[in-house]
Amino acid sequence: MEKNFGIRVRQARHKAGLTQAALAEKLNLDETTISWIENGSQATSFATMLNFSEALDVKFDYLICDYLDDSIHSKDPINAEILDMITPLPDNYKRLIRDNIRQLLEKIPPEMGEK
Repeated sequence: MEKNFGIRVRQARHKAGLTQAALAEKLNLDETTISWIENGSQATSFATMLNFSEALDVKFDYLICDYLDDSIHSKDPINAEILDMITPLPDNYKRLIRDNIRQLLEKIPPEMGEK
């Protein structure tokens, strides 16, 4: 689980255009600590996770979504990929995507939905 948190931190850091050193400075942490967290080598406290969320300007649930529902990520990589793509979007875009998915699903013949 720590590894997924670290991966999301790294993704958010890259998207924000920050180096590990710059993020470490914002969080008052050592650059090595940032590296360890991103690599999943070091666990973080809840408070530190909140600090990462604020420093990276991302929603907290984006960083910890595997903690909230690990089964979605670990059992189906396609679900995880879709969730990772839409998580950072504003709610109005998420609703639009949800509505489009519903419309697509209505067009799939019932026999195609069977495993």
